[in-house]
Amino acid sequence: MSDIPTAPPSGFRDFLPDASSLRGRAIETISKVYRSYGFSAIATPAVEDLAVLTGKGGGENEKLIFKILKRGEKLDLSQGPKELADMGLRFDLTLPLARFYAKNRGVLPTPFKAFAIGPVWRAERAQKGRYREFIQCDVDILGSESALCEIEVLSAALSAFQALGLDLPAVVLNDRRILYALLAEWKVPDEKRQGLCIILDKIDKVETSILKQDLIALLGHANDHVEQFLLAGQIDEELLLKVAPEPMQRLKAIQKALRDLFPSPVEIKPNLVRGFDYYTGPVFELRRPGVSGSLGGGGRYDGLTEKFGTPHTPACGVSIGFERLMLVLEESGAKKTSGPDAVMTIFSEELRPQSLRIAHDLRSNGLSVDVYPGEAKLKSQFKYADSRQARFALVLGPEEASLRKIKAKELATGAESLLEFKELVTALQHAQTLAQAS
Repeated sequence: MSDIPTAPPSGFRDFLPDASSLRGRAIETISKVYRSYGFSAIATPAVEDLAVLTGKGGGENEKLIFKILKRGEKLDLSQGPKELADMGLRFDLTLPLARFYAKNRGVLPTPFKAFAIGPVWRAERAQKGRYREFIQCDVDILGSESALCEIEVLSAALSAFQALGLDLPAVVLNDRRILYALLAEWKVPDEKRQGLCIILDKIDKVETSILKQDLIALLGHANDHVEQFLLAGQIDEELLLKVAPEPMQRLKAIQKALRDLFPSPVEIKPNLVRGFDYYTGPVFELRRPGVSGSLGGGGRYDGLTEKFGTPHTPACGVSIGFERLMLVLEESGAKKTSGPDAVMTIFSEELRPQSLRIAHDLRSNGLSVDVYPGEAKLKSQFKYADSRQARFALVLGPEEASLRKIKAKELATGAESLLEFKELVTALQHAQTLAQAS
């Protein structure tokens, strides 16, 4: 017996056909929505130079990079462990986007509306809805400071949830400048503010009592303002408008626009802190009751492209957390079938060429048709079609061939029809439409 494991490494997954089909359809739906908003698809490589992934913006995620060892002559073990790697797997899609924009901005429109959907990797502890390899669905606008950018990327994300048939998540808004203004108002020293933000970012993950202990350890004393206003999530809009009028007015404009467009709760919460260091203004998350963590998030990251030597470029974006989204879709009972519209059986070797021609012509009419890959009795071929979750099994025997017709057996009911080719196309397309609508 082989000692080689058949299970994937911890935090990585295989997907059976049904699950893979559901994931593929969800990605197609999200892509279609993003395109409907005028965003253009881009793609970046899975691997980036470590200089791209480190040094600015990644925050705690820089500690979770899957690093790739140097190869050949470049690998010099005498240089110590820090010199062993020169590339890594991307941990998000935003830093690669910033590099992509810096390289290609001369041929891109301004502003540039982009979307990217693909896997990212983080070497963290795996848990439900959180894996070491996962997909992000990002939509971004670079080159504009307008609040319309935040409205547009959030609208695209919310529309994707609608297109998937899901209840809209709540939108939570904040602005890093509001948080810093509050901390200044409460006399929190500058050197303590980043540490406090890290504590606040754990609000949904750690018990409040532990967060209070961390605050006292950081500040050296209790701070009632921080505890009541930030940890407890209390909102005093008058105070927020007083300490940070421009950021609050921007958030209010975003909030109003989204409320006018979508039946979704949109709240301003000054204790929202996104984990990445590259955010410079508004930040946001998409949340759903009963789901641990967020279903998506993002914010404004003006100037990130400057890391790559470009002029100052305003930018903002949002990313849908695809793995948690899939959990919600599966729990909602989303249809998983991955089966074809029909399976074309092979009655005999003599009729194989005609059967292959029928399958080819059906595919040319937008239908998915599997041809039985082998030789077997019709009973076994029908069993195969059933295992593939096909809607129909098609038979071309000598009698059908002489009549220039095809027998179509509906597997769910057992009903059989003898149809001419055009009639068969119409019947299969009708069944396809009903299946897609269900």
